[in-house]
Amino acid sequence: MKEQLAQGIHNIIKGYRAEDQINITPEHIIAWADQFEEDSIFMLTELNHILPQIYITKEKAKEFILQHINWLVNKYGYQSISEFLIDTEFMKIQQEGKSQFAILELLQEVLNENWQISFQQYSTFPKKNFVYFDDVLATGSTLGRHIVDWLSLANGDQRNIDLVLNDQYQLSINLFCLHTWGHAFQKYRLNKDFQDALGRKLSWMHNMTVENHARFPNQSYNHAFPVHGQPINVQSYLANLPADKYENYAYRNEAMPVNERFFSSRENRIKYENILLQKGLSIINQIKGEIKPNIRPLGLINPTYKTFGLGTHFLTWRNIPNNCPLVYWWEVPGHDWIPLFPRKIIG
Repeated sequence: MKEQLAQGIHNIIKGYRAEDQINITPEHIIAWADQFEEDSIFMLTELNHILPQIYITKEKAKEFILQHINWLVNKYGYQSISEFLIDTEFMKIQQEGKSQFAILELLQEVLNENWQISFQQYSTFPKKNFVYFDDVLATGSTLGRHIVDWLSLANGDQRNIDLVLNDQYQLSINLFCLHTWGHAFQKYRLNKDFQDALGRKLSWMHNMTVENHARFPNQSYNHAFPVHGQPINVQSYLANLPADKYENYAYRNEAMPVNERFFSSRENRIKYENILLQKGLSIINQIKGEIKPNIRPLGLINPTYKTFGLGTHFLTWRNIPNNCPLVYWWEVPGHDWIPLFPRKIIG
């Protein structure tokens, strides 16, 4: 049975980091699952249910990019793709090697395959549309910093924010995946740093949503978000975290979501989340030396947040976010944990 379940996972993720010569085999998947001992088959079974919802292949990414381009062309009222590209700059703010560069490479492929055109051939034309592409807004801190920095830049005797507010520039943030909690934070940050009017000027488009805001109604919580009633080691871990914000966001109301659609069942969700917590804590306990305060069993998060981590469930053909639970990506020399998805570290 393990072999069949592992093959099912392999069929979904077999292209993961293939460009980096990473080859995830069914045998590797079984070796990862065996770390969960008596829960190995359960984890493989649940992952077969979850992965089709969260894993973005390279071809799916190209489909997403095509949706973004058609949306932008229509939103800005262009009659042709060439007119749109003449006026548009696809921003390169991230460090080379990060997801933004990979997305823009795919953008070139999408434009060539659909219109036999390149955005680079129009690079010298004056621009009025500025598009920030990224794969995922999790906490949004990096994206928020980039956008604040760009809006603050002087452009002649005005800043970019002034040009956006007076409609000389149009700014759009285009994402494969957006977390509702991080999105709410970044919208608040941008309006606070500039003017409330920016919210009406700034465009957002995304293909997938992680509904993880603890105070928003009717969230699907399609991420790892445990309930109360944890064992004493979990309770002690949370109580001893040197953090003081959002402790009331650490646990999910067991009655939510009303309808469980992300996991295979409500009961399996709770079991799965509890396994991730315990194994994540075991990984943290094996760290030698100082433990960075943003490392949590359910993935990295702002170190001031008194929670178990962001619990993100989203990854692409090229990498896995470090906001995902540790069991999926943790890999340190001298540490005996086998990650399912070896993570590409840049910078």
